[in-house]
Amino acid sequence: MTKKRKNSRTRRLGDNGRSPELDKEVREFWHGASALPDSPAKIHVTEEAAAVIRSLGDPPLAGQSESAEHYFEAVYQRSVALASALAAAAEMVGDDDDDDPNN
Repeated sequence: MTKKRKNSRTRRLGDNGRSPELDKEVREFWHGASALPDSPAKIHVTEEAAAVIRSLGDPPLAGQSESAEHYFEAVYQRSVALASALAAAAEMVGDDDDDDPNN
């Protein structure tokens, strides 16, 4: 009685039984058929975090609007700080010089 010899591990990993066309389709699905797009434009960190929210008027909290504005302002400032830190980590923060398309 002869024993059947097992394929090596590397042979099992390399032989997936798929056609090269299917491999190409899978690769295009996961990696995209074309090159990566251009990087997005740089962002500018705002100086006035709550400007848009303030334009909507006072918060509708009877008797608590002043303290609410204070806490809302703190939340807006914190969100701008976190967003700008994330943008800086991705090297996406721009300067005034970045507006010039000739650079």
